[in-house]
Amino acid sequence: MEKRYITIDGQPVEVSEDVYRAFKRPAWTERKRRQVRKDYEVSLEAYGVEAAGETPPFEDSLIGSLMLEQALVSLTDDERDLIGALFFDGLTEREYAAKIGIAQKNVNARKQRVLGKLKIFFAG
Repeated sequence: MEKRYITIDGQPVEVSEDVYRAFKRPAWTERKRRQVRKDYEVSLEAYGVEAAGETPPFEDSLIGSLMLEQALVSLTDDERDLIGALFFDGLTEREYAAKIGIAQKNVNARKQRVLGKLKIFFAG
């Protein structure tokens, strides 16, 4: 049987398989959650939004801001709340679903519909 170790106060401590799994499970779960989120996340560039850190000329930035403002105004209050929570406040779909009392699957479906509307807005 393979020996398992966890680090406590900088020192490796030999533990049983059960203790090792219990100790590592939260980290494994978080890594899996991040991977799944990364796989399903849509980049803002796909919707014509500038990436953070890039500095477009002032006019382009102003036009982009005005277009984004107009796009957000065209959404319903619920849709704006959803986009604000997920993209500006940094909530996950699961956290937002718990906050408003619906299933995460429904939040994802709503997000996809809203992103589709925004994509049409920016393409047109």
